[in-house]
Amino acid sequence: MSLKGQTVRIILSEPWDWEENLFGTILSDRGGDRLLVKLTKPLTSRKFTSDLLELKPRYEKTTFKALAQYYSVTVGGGLVTEKSDDFDYIIIGSVTFD
Repeated sequence: MSLKGQTVRIILSEPWDWEENLFGTILSDRGGDRLLVKLTKPLTSRKFTSDLLELKPRYEKTTFKALAQYYSVTVGGGLVTEKSDDFDYIIIGSVTFD
C-alpha cells in the first residue's frame, strides 16, 4: 500500500514546549524508511522556513509499514527545502493517519 496522498497528524514530544500538533499530506514514502510530508502550515527553524518535513522512524528496524496498518510510528524529522539539500532536524514525535 502506498502512503502517498494520505493525510497525517504528527504529535510532538520534542520540543516539549510545542503546544500544537502538525498536520500534512504525504508526498512520498521513499522506500518505506522516509516520508516527505507537505505541512498545512509552514514552520520556521533556526535556518529557514518550509512547509516540507522529512520524517524517519526513530528506532532501529522500524518502518512505516505499521502506519499503513493504522498504528502510529515514532519519528524524528526535519525541515527540508524543494530546491536544495537543506535539512534542519527539529522534531521528535509520532505520526499517524488523520
